[in-house]
Amino acid sequence: MLKLLYLILGLLGIGLIIFLHELGHFIAARLMHVDVEVLSYGMGPRLFSIYGRKTEYRLSLIPFGGYCRMKGSLDLMKALKDDSKSMEKTEEGSYFGTTPFSRFLIYLSGPLMNFLLAIVMLAVLAIIPVDRLSDPAIITPISEYPEVFNSNVEQPSVEKGDKLIASGDYVFADWQDAEDFISSHSGEDIPVTIERDGRTMEIVLHPSFIDGNCLYGISNLQKAIVGRSLSESFKEDDRIVKADGKKIEYTLDLYSIDKDSFSLTIDRNGTLLEREITEGSLPFAWKSSIRKSAESVNPLAYGVKRTSDLAGAALSALGAFITFHLEDALAVMTGPVKAAESIGGITALAFSESGASGIRALLLLLAIVSVSIAVGNLLPIPTFDGGQMLINIAEMISGKALSPRSYVILQIAGMIAALIIMAAMYSLDIKAYFFS
Repeated sequence: MLKLLYLILGLLGIGLIIFLHELGHFIAARLMHVDVEVLSYGMGPRLFSIYGRKTEYRLSLIPFGGYCRMKGSLDLMKALKDDSKSMEKTEEGSYFGTTPFSRFLIYLSGPLMNFLLAIVMLAVLAIIPVDRLSDPAIITPISEYPEVFNSNVEQPSVEKGDKLIASGDYVFADWQDAEDFISSHSGEDIPVTIERDGRTMEIVLHPSFIDGNCLYGISNLQKAIVGRSLSESFKEDDRIVKADGKKIEYTLDLYSIDKDSFSLTIDRNGTLLEREITEGSLPFAWKSSIRKSAESVNPLAYGVKRTSDLAGAALSALGAFITFHLEDALAVMTGPVKAAESIGGITALAFSESGASGIRALLLLLAIVSVSIAVGNLLPIPTFDGGQMLINIAEMISGKALSPRSYVILQIAGMIAALIIMAAMYSLDIKAYFFS
């Protein structure tokens, strides 16, 4: 029953995003003087309607999505019946009575609405304060710990134990703050002020690009002090001083020990105690402070950057799926049912922690959905927005309108392609629920 509730909540969220996508089409259609016959929240049989001057605003039975039906079906049917080469005579307010450029804008407006929604949701997310981990911005080049990072990325201007202070006028509150700042300037040379041996100095963090990823080759140096513990053998503020006889000062010193089982020496209020770790699992969290904070960057810039990143990830996954690189695609893609259940479950779990965490989780997940819907709809398939935009671009370039018969043939082909894609997506749900 709990999974069913999560599924329903997730479907409602996805349905809302789809409806807002259709609302984008509605707004653009009205701006282009195209009448909208029906704007429906939900699918299936009508529950009730409110009638405007030209539009029926409908609530339908199945509240998972929606649709925007524009005026023009009578024009199309008449043209097919008369075997016309074009739809020269159209009723006032018909979709087919406007220009190819106007029709292009109408179809562009759906994905554009999704991208704008994602930017707004992520910008709002950025200003909601939450409890965040807070560790001093002490850093090390990852080249100091090759056993941990397995990377040859270097940052020669950084020395182990440097403390990040600021970048220009922006002062770092802690490591998490600095990490957010660096992420928001990914790919750039980042000038920073550091503290080294009691002196401040200016250096520049240079990016490295490995397999398409931007890396700066630095990591946080966190003191090896126990925080919350699941074991009675460890208590908060225990300090790890040795592991298998090796001196331990930072958490990375411990992670560099490539063993599943090892002995630990801990300092508890000046008393040294011996403990054993088995199966490589530490029964405690590392001690960190907590600060109340929102994202540390400009909210709008954060929204644009995160939306851009999500769009790139969605395009990459879609490209892998289309080119049959299924292992790469399946690593990041899920079926719609599993996705809806995950959205509901993750959001409910986050709300159980706090209202702010729940809202942030919901906004992030719906932003991912919104971007995914936008990218998917831009596919050049006739029934999708991307396909309709392509048809109108072709009409603008050629100066010739598509014949009614050709239009219908393309729509039928598009519906077949859409059904195939839907079947493929739902097959991911079948795999997730029955074969994993």
